[in-house]
Amino acid sequence: MDKEKEAKHDLHPVIKMKLASMDDLVRMAFFSAARNAGLNFLFFKDGESKKWHIGFLTGVAGYFNLRGLPMYFYYILDVKPKNCKFIKYNSMKMEKWDFCESTPASTEWSYLPVIELDGKPSFF
Repeated sequence: MDKEKEAKHDLHPVIKMKLASMDDLVRMAFFSAARNAGLNFLFFKDGESKKWHIGFLTGVAGYFNLRGLPMYFYYILDVKPKNCKFIKYNSMKMEKWDFCESTPASTEWSYLPVIELDGKPSFF
């Protein structure tokens, strides 16, 4: 296979975008989850900075021969939050969110899982 054909089949590297706040990350994730079934927060500790990174992977369809543009939106936390198994979100009257340990039956909150990784992902 020649170089031009090989380049056509390569996947584009993940584009990382640091958001201004955890509020922005949570809002973006929950509204993206409506389009992306199976959206999870990925969570890891950076060995160098000792800070915690939380974010999610998604794709922008239609780029790179319709393979999509892989994107990772994230925010950096100084310390690991307690009760960090899920994030619950509600924007009915005013926007609010929190980390939590479980997903009790409730129509008041929407939940997304937080998956802790063993280390920094290779794309980071």
